Amino acid sequence: MAAAELLRSSLHPTNRPRDDSHIAGAIEFGAGESHPKNGRVSMRNNIGILSAFVLAFSLATAITHAAAPPAAPSKGALQNDLLAVLGDSEKKVLSLADAVPQSKYGWRPAPGVRSIGEVYLHIAFGNYALTKMATGKEPPADAKWEMNATKWDVQTTDKAEIRKTLEKSFAHMHQVIAAFPDADLDKKVNFFGHEVTARSVLVTLVGHIGEHLGQEIAYARSNKVTPPWSKAEK
Repeated sequence: MAAAELLRSSLHPTNRPRDDSHIAGAIEFGAGESHPKNGRVSMRNNIGILSAFVLAFSLATAITHAAAPPAAPSKGALQNDLLAVLGDSEKKVLSLADAVPQSKYGWRPAPGVRSIGEVYLHIAFGNYALTKMATGKEPPADAKWEMNATKWDVQTTDKAEIRKTLEKSFAHMHQVIAAFPDADLDKKVNFFGHEVTARSVLVTLVGHIGEHLGQEIAYARSNKVTPPWSKAEK
């Protein structure tokens, strides 16, 4: 029986003995003329039945929603989130690299510590190394990348060449992560001798860039260079 029919039959049953005084009393009570006893009882019963029906309907709706399975994450959700964060970091890295003059690319805060130019090259090194560990995708041959950070980080001190190296590594990173399938996120990979998931290596990539961006900000300010995005906020 439909809900409307159930409600109608509850409020207006057809199998009760006919009682004209009961009907008259209910009508008079509804019209506000008088308040006979049988009218009050009828109205109270009707309200009780209606309240019970509304309560039952609300409980059924709540149970239906509670039993519904949670929505599955959209395809590539993690990859898209990572690329959004990495894209912001990329813009800051490149804009800060542009703001620092060539004459400061050899500056280092102490002996034995990477210089400004070497830190930028190390960011590019990490972009290639960590995406390779996570996905198995090799860097492009013309990048001339090898798993030797000590050698890679000192390949040049030329600002223009360093920027090109950064741009190329970021482009590779975006392409590889965007194409990485969800099914492989929990695949076990080798991370410097430890078995971890591909997902964790991609998250580590975000941290690696953020760590060295912070380092470059400190280096720049030590040389009286204000990050371009900080100027825009003033």
